[in-house]
Amino acid sequence: MKLFFLFTFCVAVVSNALYGQPKTGAARASAVEANLIPYVPVVGFPAWHIRERMQYHHVPGASIAVIKDYKIDWAKSYGLADTIQRTPVTTQTMFSAGSISKLVTAVIALRLVERGLLSLDSPINNYLTSWKLMENDFTRKRPVTLRMLLSHTGGTSQASYFGYLPSKSPLPSVVQVLRGDLVAEVNPVVVNSEPGKEWRYSGGGYMVVQLAIMDALKKDFASIAQTEVFTPLGMKHSTFQQPLPPSFEKRAAWGYSAASWYKGMPYVYPQQAAAGLYSTPTDLALLLIAVQKSYAGKGKLLKAATVKEMFAPVATISKGAYLEQMGLGAFLLERDGNMSPKGKYFEHQGANAGFIAFAMGSVEGGNGVVIMLNTGDDFNAFGTELRRSVAKVYGWHNFLPPPIVPVQLDEKTLDSYVGRYRKWTDEVLTIRREGDHLVENINGGRDIYCFPVAKDTIIFTDYNVKGYFGRDKNGEVISLRNEYQNEKDAMPKMAADEFTPSEHLKEKRYAEAKEGFRKMNLNEYQITYMAYDWLNKKPSDPQAARVLLEVAVEQHPSSSIVYSRWGDYYKAVGDKENAVKSYRKALELEPQNKDIQEALRTVQ
Repeated sequence: MKLFFLFTFCVAVVSNALYGQPKTGAARASAVEANLIPYVPVVGFPAWHIRERMQYHHVPGASIAVIKDYKIDWAKSYGLADTIQRTPVTTQTMFSAGSISKLVTAVIALRLVERGLLSLDSPINNYLTSWKLMENDFTRKRPVTLRMLLSHTGGTSQASYFGYLPSKSPLPSVVQVLRGDLVAEVNPVVVNSEPGKEWRYSGGGYMVVQLAIMDALKKDFASIAQTEVFTPLGMKHSTFQQPLPPSFEKRAAWGYSAASWYKGMPYVYPQQAAAGLYSTPTDLALLLIAVQKSYAGKGKLLKAATVKEMFAPVATISKGAYLEQMGLGAFLLERDGNMSPKGKYFEHQGANAGFIAFAMGSVEGGNGVVIMLNTGDDFNAFGTELRRSVAKVYGWHNFLPPPIVPVQLDEKTLDSYVGRYRKWTDEVLTIRREGDHLVENINGGRDIYCFPVAKDTIIFTDYNVKGYFGRDKNGEVISLRNEYQNEKDAMPKMAADEFTPSEHLKEKRYAEAKEGFRKMNLNEYQITYMAYDWLNKKPSDPQAARVLLEVAVEQHPSSSIVYSRWGDYYKAVGDKENAVKSYRKALELEPQNKDIQEALRTVQ
């Protein structure tokens, strides 16, 4: 009875903390700044402050706009838009919005559907005049439609686009991107699975939508977006123009990323519908509000019936703690078991080189948030912590999971869990102790906080999943498993002198690393990506890359990507002669590869 009372009391206290809103916008903003939390709320675990977490996650700059009762409640900015010039972020600083471009594109397409210029369920080729999706057995069985393209169920190729360096000239046109012309440096957009059968994310599909819109209105896409969305909604700091014109360029944040492939500057995305939008949280909040009002029958952007179709699930993406489904241009999210329309949310996220963005709104009630960051690293970290803080302070209905109520374990028991657990041949889960809780880390990635809920039982706060420590007959901890693993699949606790191939490589024990990677039998893409990463990370380790490439050429002697990466290696160490030989060998194996052709050109 005492335990039940304690649990009930704790939940009540947490519920009051979560859902008691401050009275003013300024007070709510301060509360959001001071209440960043893990994926799962934890009773007694102190919340973080926004500036603390920006520093922890290495976020140079952030901007946020919060929606309450169909209005922007407040907007604020933090940090630097440019770390060299020391330019601060303001609420008018523009960020690359990534795939949130698709949400705007969907709204434009639906406006054209309302005017009879496009149809959701007629073949999309009926509306394409500049180029058409190539017919094949898949499309003859079932033609691709706008509804399919907007919901990523059209079976189209090209999941995403990675942009171009600002120096690229000329930039490809929409048709050149769709055809996969040499100047576009991408594969053509084709239908390579049965339309309407499954959800499969496709930036290429949205390029088809863009062209259909352009063909219908006989205008360029940036002008169409300005007329259809930005001007009517007062979105003064938004554009699809690529590259950015000078008037917008001076307001734009610089992008940052620690990724080995990132070249240290904002990329250009002529694939506008898929990834080309620049905007601000305030502007995108105006869009979310307009969609919410239209759903409620009080807006002018779209008809209520249209937004209801937009929010009608076409495909289920995932089930678990949350049900994630796909509507028309909007991802639909609700907690498992939610029975209330107030607990349904729509969202889109974006990730371009050096940038991450989040836009989420409630289907009913007029709540939401837009967050934009000038970092391209760790998609599920700072931005989601900040979003959860908004949900907590504003009491979003049925959005946050129930709070964890930890138990107190003695230091000896907690210390017995500390150690390294082999998750896979080259993957290590490390557990360390911080005070009365544990921290999980996998291969040097993001820290995950873990809390004991019983002896030998913890909860991981990234996915609200339980973990169980196993003991031998002497009571020593020997393994760790999550609730979805059985005991025979548990992760064994590693000895102090036991290391993975990557751990050997990190410590420059190259011979041991090489032998370990030989036994792993990685495919050509896995092992060459690792070599590329070691060659380009800061600081780089060319010898580590060479070790991996030696294994790669032993096990994949006829792979063009292996020889291409050898070319990269020789180029990096200044051996031009062998770089040329390697790139030529790669081209012999894959003569049409545009990337290898360009790499060879740069060293000849």
